[in-house]
Parts: sequence; structure tokens; C-alpha cells
Amino acid sequence: MEWLRDWNDVILAARAPPKPLQELMNGVGEVRAGYDVHHINEVMAAKLDGYSWAQIDDPSNLVSIPRLKHYQITGWYSARSVEYGGLSPREFVRGKDWETRREIGLGALRRFGVLEP
Repeated sequence: MEWLRDWNDVILAARAPPKPLQELMNGVGEVRAGYDVHHINEVMAAKLDGYSWAQIDDPSNLVSIPRLKHYQITGWYSARSVEYGGLSPREFVRGKDWETRREIGLGALRRFGVLEP
């Protein structure tokens, strides 16, 4: 029944209230059941636009978030949206500057209840 304990951790993590950005960033170095490391600025679009791995994996771009919220955000980045003119957020950020990408990433964290408003 170890799998059940693992899923319990994932479910409990998903129920955590939104946190301040600094707390999410501080959690990156901790190994916590039910949590994943998430890049604020979407990785593949950034890599395709020539951003370096050093910038993409910089601690200022990493947060620790509940795994189920991570799945939701990843799905949201892939889904076409009226908000972005019929493009997915991942398509929309292509060619945008780092700060614009960051604002969209922070907005996604707020949208899914990970980051405090």
C-alpha cells in the first residue's frame, strides 16, 4: 500500500493554501513528498527562443509547487486560449522578453492557487 501513501502526500500537497513567492522559491532545495520543482518562465519556449540553461535554471526562476498543481499548469500552458488570441500560453510567450514570460508564469501560479494574489 505504499502507492496509497504516495498519493496521499500528493493530495495533501495540492490542498496547501497559496504562498508568497519567496516561500515557494525557498522550498526548491527541500525534498518534499507531493511537490515538484517548477520553472516560472516556461522552459521549452525559452529554450527555443535561445535563452540559456543558466538563465532558465536560475534560482529566481524556480519554485516548489504541489505536483497536481504542476500538472494543471503544464496542461494550461498547452491549451489554446481566447485570452491569448487562440494561441496556447506556450505559443503566446514565444518571442516575448523574459519579464513578459515571467508575468505570465506568475499569473499561472496565481490562477491555480499556488502563489498568493
